[in-house]
Amino acid sequence: MTESKNVIVVGAGIFGLSLAVALRKKGHSITVFDKQVYHETGYQPPENDEFQAASVDHNKIFRASYGSKLHYQRLAYESRDEWLRINKDAGSDLFVDSGMLRVQPTSELGALEKETLTNMERDGLRPSQFIKSDAADRERARAEGWEAKLLEFPIPDDPEQKTFEAVLDSSAGFMRCSAACEYYRKLALSKGVNFKFGPKEGEYESIVSIESTTSPGKNRATGIKTKDGLTHPADVVVIAAGSYTTQLLPDMAYHLESSAGSIATFKIDESNTALWDKYSPEKFPVITWKSTPRNKAGKDTGSVYVLPRTPEGLVKIGYRGIKFTNFQPAPDDASFNQDGKWSVPLSPKDSTKIPEPAVDAIRQFVSIFLPDFTNTEFYSSKLCWYTDTLDNSFVIDWVPTYADNSVFVTTGGSGHGAKFLPVLGKHAADIFDNKENNTSAMYPFWRWREDANRGNGLSEGPNGPRNFDNLE
Repeated sequence: MTESKNVIVVGAGIFGLSLAVALRKKGHSITVFDKQVYHETGYQPPENDEFQAASVDHNKIFRASYGSKLHYQRLAYESRDEWLRINKDAGSDLFVDSGMLRVQPTSELGALEKETLTNMERDGLRPSQFIKSDAADRERARAEGWEAKLLEFPIPDDPEQKTFEAVLDSSAGFMRCSAACEYYRKLALSKGVNFKFGPKEGEYESIVSIESTTSPGKNRATGIKTKDGLTHPADVVVIAAGSYTTQLLPDMAYHLESSAGSIATFKIDESNTALWDKYSPEKFPVITWKSTPRNKAGKDTGSVYVLPRTPEGLVKIGYRGIKFTNFQPAPDDASFNQDGKWSVPLSPKDSTKIPEPAVDAIRQFVSIFLPDFTNTEFYSSKLCWYTDTLDNSFVIDWVPTYADNSVFVTTGGSGHGAKFLPVLGKHAADIFDNKENNTSAMYPFWRWREDANRGNGLSEGPNGPRNFDNLE
């Protein structure tokens, strides 16, 4: 039996909620702190979009397509099983299996797609995949009711009038992110998790620590201090603060970088019954596309995606081809910096406009895949701040710069963490309780890894082309 600990979790988003529930199930005493008033808002996105938390969103893609990364494919299917169970428990579809159409860059399957299909085949999942150009797959899609979502999109200016190849994944779809977070908050409450919300009593100011008697030169965390001046004791402090993690725990600076994806929406009025029906989850799949070089400068505009309309009529389009950075002077206690700087989120007010390269990429996508909106103004736009890691895998482990296993971190969603909400906590709690003796197959990928190369674009620094200061 694991010894029960008094645990403070800083951050009530996807990572924090999932771990809080899992640790409480294991008998630990849990208090979650967050500066937002989620107990009042129910995690619903505000109308003005001036909000800075990736977990607060109408919807997020659910996918198990990970190319050669079989471990994430398997984790996604583990999560999918849990989503289906949660749907029954919640009495509503927090996970929607609308399917996802992975549109290829050309009229042929791309290398990443071939890797994905190979791994799907390896795990016996190939029947859930339908290749548009494969006659047998089309026949299966017809028999199983998926053919209408195997959409045809002509390749612009193609002399042979070819269409983009595509693969429909019938196991994919999206999760209603804000609603799922609210479900988990209420679940946590029912399990005995305590919450402190608001810009005073819920807002973290600093870790409280004392000099360790067992590890000379290191401190042991003994709790946190909040903005209202109060100190809250704890055996363990967990930092689960998303894109703000480095600012709360500068020891994470080598592992993480805050970067922004670009989001734009159109809004369909319910009175427009044709479009309302066409873009419903029942009729329209999630669509993802990695373009060929066809922007104004002849460069690859990168990945763009669209989700079916929400119950409010919002059609969300996301662009991650350029993960924009905002380099500012790093504090003296940051464990890593680049020319004295690190990337941190812009303010919510400054995050409501997306850069021109993102507008160009989204407009190009719309002209090909959403022609109904070609001449329509965006209903809203914003930067969504993510927490990119040095290799696109999460960071879930004990922080070795603190003594006596007193600080734990669970973060680094890298734009693909939300769909794992039902299972993140289970794996993280295993690592929390059992350290190197845990049984999670994900630990080799999520461990503290200051020995790893700083990839995934994190090596660019303030002089890189993604930094807002350097955009043309």
